[in-house]
Amino acid sequence: MNTYFNEITSAPVNEIDGKILYKIPSGAFCSNGDLGVVFDNNDKNLILHISKCDFWKFFPGVHGDGGIKNVGKIIISDINLTEYNIKQYFDKGLLDCRFGDVEIEFFIAPENIIYFEIRTPDSKSDPTVGIEIPETCNSENSTSDINGVRCYTRKFNSENVVRKTAVNLCLRETDSRISDGLIITRYCISVVTNFDDAEYQSKALDMVLNSNYDGDKAKTEEKWKKFFSASKVTLEDKEIESFYNSSLYHLAGCMGNKEFPPGLFGNFVTDDFFPWAGDYHMNYNYEAPYYCIFSANHPELFDGYMAPINEMKDAAKGFAKFFGCSGYAFPVSFGPKALDVYSMKECKEHGVLFLGQKSHAAYACVIPIMHWFSTYDKEYALKNYYDFVLNTAAFWEDYLVKKNGKYLIKGDAAHEIPYYRGEKFRYITHKGQIEAVNAINSLGLVKMLFNAVYDMAKELNLNPEKYPVWEDIIANLSDFPTFIKKGKKCFRYSKRGIRWRDDNTVGLQHIYPASQIGFSSDEKLLKIARNTYFINDRRLDDNGSNSYLPAGARIGVDPHFVLDGIKMNIREFGMPNRLFRHHGGGIEHLTTVPATVNEMLMQSYEKIIRLFPCWDKKMNASFKNLRADGAFLVSSALENGEITSLKIKSLRGRNCKVECSDIKSIIKESDKSEIAFTRDGNTVSFETAANETYTLI
Repeated sequence: MNTYFNEITSAPVNEIDGKILYKIPSGAFCSNGDLGVVFDNNDKNLILHISKCDFWKFFPGVHGDGGIKNVGKIIISDINLTEYNIKQYFDKGLLDCRFGDVEIEFFIAPENIIYFEIRTPDSKSDPTVGIEIPETCNSENSTSDINGVRCYTRKFNSENVVRKTAVNLCLRETDSRISDGLIITRYCISVVTNFDDAEYQSKALDMVLNSNYDGDKAKTEEKWKKFFSASKVTLEDKEIESFYNSSLYHLAGCMGNKEFPPGLFGNFVTDDFFPWAGDYHMNYNYEAPYYCIFSANHPELFDGYMAPINEMKDAAKGFAKFFGCSGYAFPVSFGPKALDVYSMKECKEHGVLFLGQKSHAAYACVIPIMHWFSTYDKEYALKNYYDFVLNTAAFWEDYLVKKNGKYLIKGDAAHEIPYYRGEKFRYITHKGQIEAVNAINSLGLVKMLFNAVYDMAKELNLNPEKYPVWEDIIANLSDFPTFIKKGKKCFRYSKRGIRWRDDNTVGLQHIYPASQIGFSSDEKLLKIARNTYFINDRRLDDNGSNSYLPAGARIGVDPHFVLDGIKMNIREFGMPNRLFRHHGGGIEHLTTVPATVNEMLMQSYEKIIRLFPCWDKKMNASFKNLRADGAFLVSSALENGEITSLKIKSLRGRNCKVECSDIKSIIKESDKSEIAFTRDGNTVSFETAANETYTLI
């Protein structure tokens, strides 16, 4: 079975009884990392919605008409949609479509050119192709014909925008011929913004005039072949394996613009009115899509992540001062280029949407910390994120309160508090949250933060004056709060304040993604974690399945419970195009399947590589080049209950630890020599050389 393939056999349904479903579209989706196209239709026409990661209206404030906007739509008329079939080839970046007797091949080239070939019987007229530009949100639109090319421009450049944006589309029919009784017509559409090129209009025109259908098709296929060759997972359950691969495709399809990483809804924006302006929500939504990229050996997808975060540094200093602290603090959300979508004068908390939470910047550190431990790329860290991590730690150095030898977190809510309600806000209603002590998610994030910044600084030989401060915080940060629920000891959401909520997975995010509890933890702590995990089944949580399911693998719950959770998400929320229709955001749920499967097959966050740690050993499985902390690529296979192969490539030449009682010998592949190792119980340890591969037998 080809698990890089998907077939859609009916037209998308985005309304039921006239009611528009949640914004995540169900039609076929094609993307290249920056540019995305969603298939849709009306009664007579095929409609292809175009969006791009960097096309925003930079209008500030909450609930204004700023945010990410739709570029336009391609209208292909006179197509019989009663017979409907679209084949998605994720490993080629290609769609093959059949609508009655009309066939369409479709792909998006790496250089932001949309290509499609329409094949119709020569006995009927060729479908017509046009472009429509939205006339909403006060955009300035224009069209022109230049050298036989139809050009369309959409701009946001009024006085009330803080940054001007513009996009140009050029549509060209490149070739038409008759072959074997078919009319074959090829089209290309370039999409260029003013962020791509200051001369975006002439650039877009030049691109279509010099386009090369066959050459760019080959480039597109080569790009996706290379992407999927970086790692591979093979499972007996081919449905899960297929969703694993399609999820990686969709994530890579919107993570290619290094200045404009994806907001809540990536680049499948079908109109101008997506929820929350499609912004960057920092209390997990922005971070969640990246949970799986390092273990899947795609660190390149991280390259755009820090851009909006680093652009907020000046504002972050000011936010920290609101709380009497140095360093960086964040509101709940913002847009690219430091776009203000957080100011709200009636908000009771400095007129800014912090929503009672101080942990947003710490949450933003989760992904660069994952990058650090999985790559140990010192130069990259210094250039891209060490300063941000350092200054986020500086905020917490000031904000933490030391009492009776323990560091406490006060006045930081585990869940959002609706401060924005102005006169309708009642302090007494939310007193427990407002005056919370030791919110458990923040404790996990802060523990993660100080352990990581300490490790970074020592590796980079920087900030030694901070070491005693960080060591003290690491040693004396408060324990995770607990209480008795349903007769079992469980984690409590905060030491003082809110005890529990039956929605979301905040009470488990110190396990994942903060990585503070796992197989190396004290057995009593693991028991509390497992009690908490099962006290409320959150496998179908609209916000938290992307952390709940991987957390289960981290603490070693029954693997079938976790796998059933994956299947439940596929059946409940999976759509024909392989996106997930949840209400807690958009692209964040694409990480659920790959992040969970990777954690079930291999874990390393405690600096010990564990093979198939949460897997039924009766189920065969294998993986190639999953990335482990310490900068290792690990490949292994489980067959008939035994690990039959294990190879580890060291990228940085660091010490490697592997938990596996069956290892008898370690062979260095370059010269086939046997190398020395030490054993501590079931764990072996050995020194490695950079870019050397080792076979463990």
